Amino acid sequence: MVQLVLLLLTVGHALASAEELLKITFWIEPLQRAEFDADMVVVLKELDGMRLDIKVSDVSMPLTRSEDGKDMQRFCEILASEGTSIVIDLTYSHWPEGYNLLRAQGIAYVRMERMLRPFLEMLGAFMRQKRANNVAMVFQNSRDAEEAMQQMIIGYPFRTLILDASASDNPRGDFVQRIRDLRPTPNYVAMFARGAAMNGLFDKAQKGGIFERPTEWHFVFLDTRDRVFKYKRQAELANRFTLNARAICRSMPMPDLYCGSGFTMQRAMLLNVLRSLINAAQMSPEMPQPIYVECNGTSSSSTTAASSTELATAEPELEADSWLNWVQWSNFLTFAPPVDRYPDELEAGQPTAVVLPALTFAVNISAGYYSSEHEAKTDLAMWSTLGGGTLRLLNETLSPARRFFRIGTAESMPWSYLRRNEKTGELLRDRKGEPIWEGYCIDFIQRLSQKLNFEYEIVAPQTGHMGEMNEENEWDGVVGDLVRGETDIAIAALKMYSEREEVIDFLPPYYEQTGISIVIRKPVRKTSLFKFMTVLRLEVWLSIVAALVGTAFMIWFMDKYSPYSSRNNRAAYPYACREFTLRESFWFALTSFTPQGGGEAPKAISGRMLVAAYWLFVVLMLATFTANLAAFLT
Repeated sequence: MVQLVLLLLTVGHALASAEELLKITFWIEPLQRAEFDADMVVVLKELDGMRLDIKVSDVSMPLTRSEDGKDMQRFCEILASEGTSIVIDLTYSHWPEGYNLLRAQGIAYVRMERMLRPFLEMLGAFMRQKRANNVAMVFQNSRDAEEAMQQMIIGYPFRTLILDASASDNPRGDFVQRIRDLRPTPNYVAMFARGAAMNGLFDKAQKGGIFERPTEWHFVFLDTRDRVFKYKRQAELANRFTLNARAICRSMPMPDLYCGSGFTMQRAMLLNVLRSLINAAQMSPEMPQPIYVECNGTSSSSTTAASSTELATAEPELEADSWLNWVQWSNFLTFAPPVDRYPDELEAGQPTAVVLPALTFAVNISAGYYSSEHEAKTDLAMWSTLGGGTLRLLNETLSPARRFFRIGTAESMPWSYLRRNEKTGELLRDRKGEPIWEGYCIDFIQRLSQKLNFEYEIVAPQTGHMGEMNEENEWDGVVGDLVRGETDIAIAALKMYSEREEVIDFLPPYYEQTGISIVIRKPVRKTSLFKFMTVLRLEVWLSIVAALVGTAFMIWFMDKYSPYSSRNNRAAYPYACREFTLRESFWFALTSFTPQGGGEAPKAISGRMLVAAYWLFVVLMLATFTANLAAFLT
């Protein structure tokens, strides 16, 4: 019976020793917490499925970097209660106090680089080839935006605007509104997202009307699922940056299916790092045991580490991280090259500040553009993280996108005007629903864009016309848009005033000082037998006829009923006089338009006054008709 108990105890001890425990503490940023926890759950399940002899016990510790010492207090609690064999640092900047404590106690330390650094460096090298000077970057979540901010501290080779697409509560609007309102308009836009999230970002950009010039857009896929992007046809000629799933899985090494659905670069890095550490622990002569430390976490001074000289001469028992010498990182992992002006130095002002090497993933990022042609013809470049990050051009050069300008103008015939329907006067619009501009200034803009190789958008002022200053010294119209930066150039029939010259720069009047004459083609008029009648409008002809009929009727009426007419006063006019019947009155009114006149006038005073007014009307009408006819014929 006693022998059986001893046998069971021996077997239990053997089983317990067969499954050793590797205790790992992760330093993370608060922004990384949700995604890190989700990835660790999957990674631990995958490690369990590999049936390794060593299990992993992990503790994650978000660093708040507050001045009250809570980070050190929390870390001391972990070291005192649970202990740790190694610390894996995923934070964006070093924690000097914690690192010094690790060095003093001989606790192993591994640092992982930001997940987006290879993608950001690749885009920077690509944009340098395009000679870009400003880029608007859109990120799928706040964590990626923060990593881009950390990269900005190191420095981009161009001006950068970082936008978080998940920040819906931004008072300045979502990323679509901010890009639309941005002045000057960014030359390039880059969107960083995973395959599924990229669909949502592009859909917002397309519906918001900001995706207009595809060659200026760059889609950077942060995973291997670029093929789920369903807007390839709409995004034709836009640039894409993709990963090769098969090459990544072979470098890990893992089955090809692993790099499919649900794959993330952070998950792959965590799996490879933990698997390499487990293999190193198995190969090490002694299993790395967790180190327990009783420390005072109320102040950082109480945990100050020894100097580098003291650490070099430390006792062997403090060198518990020697098992890291057995680590053999997979082909998927490599060390990121150090950078100048790196913000994560251990101590500010230290004469020989140490920059700790950081693990990153070794991948090739393919750069190309969307097209109906085969991918082999649309590939532009290849970026490799090995060798410090190199961009290999597959084409001879990367041509920069055409410059884009917002050009302000306003209606002023014949320089610039909106095309309208000749019959209804309704505005005519293009396929995008924008009004169509015409005129000499518009032709000049089009010719200028061809000569200087730029694209443009014509912008009409929302208020005012050419530009006037109000009582608050604010400009409206074309000048106001130029002053506020709503437009880059103004090409219009704009007069040069001293007030305007104080706020904008004028070029010399182009059409005046170049000797250019504006030639208008002589219109081809239709020939007709009654062409002379088109000199006057129909309303004028009807008015003349009405005046003629009315005058003839009044002459007849006055001659018949006036007591002073020759018909009713024979004693005053004993000789033969002209009798104005209705027919004779019409003849008189009609022949008054001829040079020989209408003949004898009525005798009554009222008739004479009427005829005198009528003759004045005839003279004016004849002069008007003659002048218009001469102008019309010439």
